[in-house]
Parts: sequence; C-alpha cells; structure tokens
Amino acid sequence: MRVNMLGWNWKHPDTLSIVRPEGIHGMQIVLVRSKARVKMGDREYRVEKNTAFVMESCYPHCLFADGEAYVDDWIRFDLEDDDTEFLKALGIGFNVPIRLDSDAVSELIRLCEMIWNAGGSEKEATVRLLMRAIFLQIKSCYDETSLGRTTHYDAELEAIRQQIYAAPANDWNIPLIARKLSLSAVHFQRLYKQRYGISCTRDILTSRMELAKQLLLRTELSADEISRQCGYADYSHFSKAFMKYACVSPAKYRKENRQK
Repeated sequence: MRVNMLGWNWKHPDTLSIVRPEGIHGMQIVLVRSKARVKMGDREYRVEKNTAFVMESCYPHCLFADGEAYVDDWIRFDLEDDDTEFLKALGIGFNVPIRLDSDAVSELIRLCEMIWNAGGSEKEATVRLLMRAIFLQIKSCYDETSLGRTTHYDAELEAIRQQIYAAPANDWNIPLIARKLSLSAVHFQRLYKQRYGISCTRDILTSRMELAKQLLLRTELSADEISRQCGYADYSHFSKAFMKYACVSPAKYRKENRQK
C-alpha cells in the first residue's frame, strides 16, 4: 500500500462540516476519535469515538461534528501488488462503521506519521508494513461488529466473491447469480452487502477497476486492450467507469503512477 497523505490527532471545531459528494481519489482510512455524524453514500451514522471507516476511492461521504470538537486520524493510500487479495481475504466491509476496542490503530497511525515525517530511505517500506498491521487490527474488531450477521449463505457468498475477483472480466449477472442460490436479486444484494459492506454490483466494478490499475502500472498493454481484459467491449465505457472510480483518466493514472 502506497501512502499519499496522512494525519494523526487532527482537531476541528464543533462546527466542522466536510461534504465530499465525489469522495477523494484513492482509498482512505478515517478513524473518528470523537462523537460525529458520518454519511457514507446515502446512509448516515452517528458514531462514538474510536470508530473506523475504510473508504473506497471516490466514494461520496460527509463528516460532521456532533456537539463537540471533532478529532480524527486518517491515511490516504493506493493499493499495490497483492493488496487487493490481502483486503479481500480479511473480509473487512468498506464504507461502514467499525467500532474499535482499543487505541491500537490510532497508535499505529501515530507511528506511521512519525516515520513518514522523519524521512529516511526505508520510510515507505516501513509504512507499508505498518499499514498491514493497521488492517489486521481493524479486522480483529470487524469480526466482533459482524456477530449475529452470519447466515447459511455465507459459504456460497464467499465462493461467489472469490470467483468475481479471480475473473473480473466475466459477464457477471446479478439475477442469474441470485437464482443459483434460489434467492431474489434484491435479497441476494442485501445479504451480500450485509456480509461485505459493499453491494455485489459495486464489488464487481471494484474488482475490474483494481485489475485495470494493476495492468496500467505493470504492463505495456494499450488502454484499449486493458479495457477488454477488464470486461469492457467498448473503451469509452471503460474510460468513463475508470474516471468515475479513480477520478482520473486511465492515461493520466498510468502517467502519474507508473513506477520508473
């Protein structure tokens, strides 16, 4: 995971109101350390201190103070190499509140900031390792917040998600997937989002866009060929989807992020 920006113990007045209808480019972790109102997409949460959100790139969200000064820690980052598989294996829901049971994540973010600001030749490698530690800590608490949500469809849902990430370019059809489980499309989507914190439709898009990002950075394939490998017969459709997901065009993403 390549960190772009981060902050620890950022304090704001009780009038704080941050509205981001287009989200921000890149994934982010926001650890709310005060009471707050947080809107994710069309859902609003009133959260207590020490609540974490793992947000997708360009996901609409709003942050509001809730009767007291607002405090948070945050990290903005891009996925690299096998990070997508790492996060998928953890099964942490995106864009949903995750109540933490200790200050461990905040302390790890503080350590990340200290190492980042100190510089040094190994700062990026060290922060990458700390990012994985942060996600493992969040995962340990996400299990607790998910208690009571399990269903007898969990094994089938996990198998479907693994298939989606193994072959993003497939023509994934939600009604057809649902019928295989003897569910309505609406019920299937509800169960999927309940388990993973993201709809199946959105997860399919995420799997394709993350594959596209890797291909743009690590191959010499043309953008047109990449669009086909990601399941898009029409480059224009792919380009619009990528622009909405990453907030930049495929060509600009490759130019600005390609490893030298």
